Amino acid sequence: MSRQTAMSITSLICLAWVILCCCPRIVEAQTARQPEQVAKAPASWTPDPEITALLASDPSLLDRQLDLAMRKILKDPASLSITIISRDPVARSRGFLDQVSIREQRGTVDNLVLDKADIDFYEVQLDTTKLMREGRLDTISVKNINMDVIIREADLNAYLAGKAKSLKVDNPRVELHPGRMELEGSTRYSFMKVKFWAAGGFEVVDSREIWFHARKMKMNNLAMPRAFIGSIVKRINPVLNLDKFPFRLNLKEIRIEQGALHFTSFRQER
Repeated sequence: MSRQTAMSITSLICLAWVILCCCPRIVEAQTARQPEQVAKAPASWTPDPEITALLASDPSLLDRQLDLAMRKILKDPASLSITIISRDPVARSRGFLDQVSIREQRGTVDNLVLDKADIDFYEVQLDTTKLMREGRLDTISVKNINMDVIIREADLNAYLAGKAKSLKVDNPRVELHPGRMELEGSTRYSFMKVKFWAAGGFEVVDSREIWFHARKMKMNNLAMPRAFIGSIVKRINPVLNLDKFPFRLNLKEIRIEQGALHFTSFRQER
């Protein structure tokens, strides 16, 4: 089997990587700082006194600005609500909040529709300067993050269709069944077009890494031997390492349901 064919199969299975990378992106977009910077920022960052006074004079202004900033990240949501919990009005005007809860349905991130995304930030300090002057949602520090995201099969396939050219896979398609994801597509090499199909599932390793395990694989309807499948799996895994994200997100679970992917994660201080 040619190296080019092997790489084409790798491209197909790497659809899993594309799928997974989109889910934490909503958190990444809101928390653009690196972990090392986050640890140092609270000691050196001071809220702008003018902005603090403005937020103190109009308590609802923070809610409105957060809504506008979120709509820059989530395009055209069917519904979006942001709830702020803060026991201290003075701290609130400086961006110190006990909890920020975001609930959205059918919003789009990077052309991928999130059927549902529930995100909770606990003990968060917002960068009120960026929020008010640039309309950007950024944080100085966050203690915990909980995330619960559902992506529907139809939305995932629409997203993959838009990514087909960059993936170098024609007609990429995913089917989601309880505990199993099937990936298929075709690619051209030399003068031939080859069809690929793979079925497998995800495994969370040490709450930090996501591995895709292909249980079956076919090329032009011919089953591939177990040793070949193993070599491909070793080449692509882990398909996602959460250490790359600005906050230390720990993945709790990925459930492959009928017609949907369901992601839950949490983040805790070390």
